[in-house]
Amino acid sequence: MRTEICYRLSRNLIKPPSERARNADSYSQWRDEQMYASWQHFSNTDIDGKDVLDFGCGEGPLSLYLARICHPKSILGVEIDAHAIERANMALARLGEDAAGRAVSFKLCDKDGLPVADNSVDTILAFDCMEHVMAPKAILAEWHRVLRPGGKVLIEWYPFKGPYGPHMTAMIPIPWAHVLFGEKALFETAARLYEQPDYIPNRWDLDEEGQKKPNKWATSSTFREQGYLNELTIPQFNAMTAATGFKTVRFDKRGFGQSGPKAAIGKALLKLPVIDEYFVNYSLIELQK
Repeated sequence: MRTEICYRLSRNLIKPPSERARNADSYSQWRDEQMYASWQHFSNTDIDGKDVLDFGCGEGPLSLYLARICHPKSILGVEIDAHAIERANMALARLGEDAAGRAVSFKLCDKDGLPVADNSVDTILAFDCMEHVMAPKAILAEWHRVLRPGGKVLIEWYPFKGPYGPHMTAMIPIPWAHVLFGEKALFETAARLYEQPDYIPNRWDLDEEGQKKPNKWATSSTFREQGYLNELTIPQFNAMTAATGFKTVRFDKRGFGQSGPKAAIGKALLKLPVIDEYFVNYSLIELQK
């Protein structure tokens, strides 16, 4: 029953992919804009004169942006997606001999560890990637290993329990769908939608020849099984950071709505005990070694 309700609602609410979801260059431009906006919540002083590690750098927009507006000693972007690293290096090559570009490098890494020496980094950036780290405790330990004493990790994180925690709004545009219907219903709904003749794939659903990839939603029933989201909660995150040896110097919870009554309601809901985490759209965190 829950699957059927989720499916019927999603079928009526789903919209064709936006330009950024269909075109790689449009998506890159949108991601650039998002990264620039995200950085406004942090300080350039954590970049100037520092050795910086951009964890989960994707195609490199944040690294290249900070190299341009700040004065880092170095910025190393690391990423497990080989295609993303390829596009990051292409973007870096376009800078040529630009002074900002000379401070930046990108490197492909694996899920087991960072290609960085102990105590060699002043600042780690982890933007819009914490929810995709399937072994968060191990990565926190790696961050602690490579940071110099007093070094910081700056994080923008979208916790799983929030209204759009499943990252599935392109297919299931229903807030708290994972809470209302459960993961099994979400996967079954997504699998059915994906097979519909009128379903228009997003660019990440297409292979290099432009053909629709096999239905990934039909082979799993949970995000952990799929290896896409870690379902990490805020209390779990706090326990892991403390156990790793980090000090939390900032933890800002941001609700839904940017201004007006919606923002005021979102802010009020963040003050509720126990259930406040369900109203956290994203969080801004600073950890220190």
